[in-house]
This record gives sequence, structure tokens and C-alpha cells, in this order.
Amino acid sequence: MRMTNKTFFFALALMLSSITISAQKVEYPEPSLPIDQETKLITYTKVIDVNANKDSLFRKGKKWFYTFYKNPTGVIKEEDAVNGKIAGKHQIKILNPADKKGIQTMRGIVRYSVTTQYKDNKARMVISEVNLEGTSYTPIEKWLDKTTPGFTTLNYYHLTQLDSIMKVVVSDYEKFMKEPNKVKKDDW
Repeated sequence: MRMTNKTFFFALALMLSSITISAQKVEYPEPSLPIDQETKLITYTKVIDVNANKDSLFRKGKKWFYTFYKNPTGVIKEEDAVNGKIAGKHQIKILNPADKKGIQTMRGIVRYSVTTQYKDNKARMVISEVNLEGTSYTPIEKWLDKTTPGFTTLNYYHLTQLDSIMKVVVSDYEKFMKEPNKVKKDDW
């Protein structure tokens, strides 16, 4: 049986429509993210009460950078012991959901600023300036904007992933800062 162009295109259209109909569209729930009231940007802030002076908290905070990040000298951009501030930038990979074979591809690189500040009996961490790296930096908050052309709830999947990672950073910092300093015994 010889297939004409009309028959071929009709069969192709029928096959593509059946694939589209059988494909299941996944809807992801909108995550609850910490949005700063003034800047309207995603911002994670944690203030920790610690019984220590500013200088010892600063040293401990610097030690946290060196234990948490694989390349702390690449992350830290500013160290100001006098004013009790350490600021840096880091990046993370955001992945797409796993495909049918269980393989996750990369959605992109997200950069963020991390600033820690210290004063007597208090340490503070602020994670802000969260941007998708590309030809230009794109504020990650665009993934929340339902009016953006091409918006999809897949953005929520990526934001939920980002939120989980940022919560780990904040939690690890808090745990580290609250942990008592280990005193070395000078046993002979």
C-alpha cells in the first residue's frame, strides 16, 4: 500500500496527538519562601543568640565558612573583623525532575550572597541576591511570577529545591555557631 503525503501527515498528526493526550502534565505546588517585605526578594535571615563576644563569634563564623564550603577562599569576598562581618558568594546547581530513566539534568546555576555579622552575644546570617546565572543574572523571583511568558509550575519544583538547600545552609550555620567550642586538653 502506497502512502500519500496527505495520509502520511494525517497519520503523523494522529500519532502526535495521541502522545500529547497520553502525556501526563505534572503540577508542582507553590513553595512558601521567605520574601523580604522591603526588597520583595527571597531572603533567608537567621539571628542566633550565643554567649560569646564579637571577636570569638567572628573567628567561629570564619571557621564555619572553612568547614561548610569546599572552596572557602573562593566564596569569601569580604572579611571585616573590626565591624564583625564576613560576606561571600556561592553557587549551586539546580536540577530538573528525573526523566523516565531516572536521570536528572541541570536546570542551571544559581548564585547567592551569604553575609554573616557578629556583635557581642549575637550572630546573624543573611542569604540574599539569589540569581539564575546566564548571559545576564536573572532574579530567581521571576520563577514565582505567573504572568511571565512561558511560566510553568516546574518553576516551583526548582524553587522548592533551592529552598531545601538554603535551609540546610542556615541550619548548619546555626548548629555550628551554637556548638560549644572544643577545648584542647594539654595532657602530658
